[in-house]
Amino acid sequence: MKKMKIGIIGAGMIGDVHINNILKDGRGEVIWIATQTEKTLKEKLNKHHIQKGTTRYQEILEDSSINAVVIASPPFTHLEMVKNALDSGKHILLEKPMVANRKDLEDIIRIVESHPDLLVLECSCRHARLQPKFNFIKSIIDKGQIGEVYHIHHNHLMRSTFIEYNPRGRWALLSEKGGGGPFIDWGVYDLSFHLGILNDLPEIRTIQSFTKNGLKVFQDPGIVSDIEEHGAAFMTFSEGLTYYYERGSGVHFEESNETRIFGTKGALRFAFCSWDSSEVDYYYIDEKNQEKHKKLQIDMSQHSDDNFELIRHFMDCLTENKEPRMTVQLAAKHLDILFRILNK
Repeated sequence: MKKMKIGIIGAGMIGDVHINNILKDGRGEVIWIATQTEKTLKEKLNKHHIQKGTTRYQEILEDSSINAVVIASPPFTHLEMVKNALDSGKHILLEKPMVANRKDLEDIIRIVESHPDLLVLECSCRHARLQPKFNFIKSIIDKGQIGEVYHIHHNHLMRSTFIEYNPRGRWALLSEKGGGGPFIDWGVYDLSFHLGILNDLPEIRTIQSFTKNGLKVFQDPGIVSDIEEHGAAFMTFSEGLTYYYERGSGVHFEESNETRIFGTKGALRFAFCSWDSSEVDYYYIDEKNQEKHKKLQIDMSQHSDDNFELIRHFMDCLTENKEPRMTVQLAAKHLDILFRILNK
């Protein structure tokens, strides 16, 4: 099979991950890298043994041999890049969050829909829909084992922030560039999972929320942050579904990532990330109307890595015409909810 020729726009931390996984998958080859500075470009070309590089990403789009691009630059740059890439006939793997504000959200939908022949896969399926826990939980719900789902409760609080994870990503601490804090960084995965296991049917009705900034004490006095560090929302959806949702990154507390799904015949408690416990608490009523509780075990043995599964899915879409697990339209539905939580 002829390999797909791919260009990487933005070769920071996640760009490196994408390059390695494209090579690991084997169905594509990275021809170009675009970075912001010459220094970074030289470093990345040497690191990955790639011949073509540029600080002007448009050069990649001008190469007619390129089939697809990975846009892994900060979200405030995405809209222009998506438009130019689609106008150049390139398929796209688009990093999350796909935009940093509501105007760009409306524009990116319009732009993508004007190119229906080109694939745009958005990355928030990465930790949600492309790993075994998603299908396992969804199957329980689809089979009616907990009855009708009427409430979701999810919380995750931690003292660390994005900057400890990616020291070069200071842009993510500015709402104008990153879109927001933990609700944007992680909320796209949370909603991708929680609404996906309900077949993406719930439609948002109302949101009550709070957010708080100024909690984190950064050791570097030069770090500036205007994003939310703690917040919670109580949401109502169609069909009587309610959802209590709390996120914190930089908050003075630690609470593990946990989801509780409440149904009319039972409930589930689990941690949806692939690296967390694969055990699920299942509460139910048996055929004798006795209240029961059992521990279910999800088989994660065949799952390698979320980032590799993302690239594998992207290549499946490119080479086998598979349907993307996260379209721009669906990702926009989730971002709309998150922007509303942040009153944006």
